[in-house]
Amino acid sequence: MAEPKKVRVCKKCSGFDVTELKGLVKAKDHSTGCIGKCLGSHPKLAGKVFGFLNGEFTVCDTKDEFFAKVKEIV
Repeated sequence: MAEPKKVRVCKKCSGFDVTELKGLVKAKDHSTGCIGKCLGSHPKLAGKVFGFLNGEFTVCDTKDEFFAKVKEIV
């Protein structure tokens, strides 16, 4: 059984350009696609940066803060 991805984000609503993960996270350690947290369903996430890190939903105020958390797990 394959190990789950360390970083899972949505290219549409996670609050940053997911291509910025290139060079930060190996391709085998991240995935992009719907994460079930669309802004229409979760308006409190507007203006935030978010995704799943090691399976835990993580919300940050800035991209820098989110990327710092990403660096801690990869």
